[in-house]
Amino acid sequence: MNRDGLQALYRCLDELDLEYLPSQTNFVMHRIQGDLATYNGRMRERGIMVGRPFPPMLTYSRVSIGLPEEMRMFTDALRSFRQQGWV
Repeated sequence: MNRDGLQALYRCLDELDLEYLPSQTNFVMHRIQGDLATYNGRMRERGIMVGRPFPPMLTYSRVSIGLPEEMRMFTDALRSFRQQGWV
């Protein structure tokens, strides 16, 4: 299930042309635009908790791989953020 979630996330990040660091773990670091705290807050407003800041990588967000429904929720939010110019 983790591998499927990881692949779904990679497909979304590739579709949106967002830079990310490929992972062999249960999380992925992906690049964002703008302020990380603002991005995290917008995700939280959608009921999505993303990782804490990882200095000096403050232009990246850490996303844990979850259940299929959780990953759909995250990728839908990410696509919406792209439409609004937030990522």
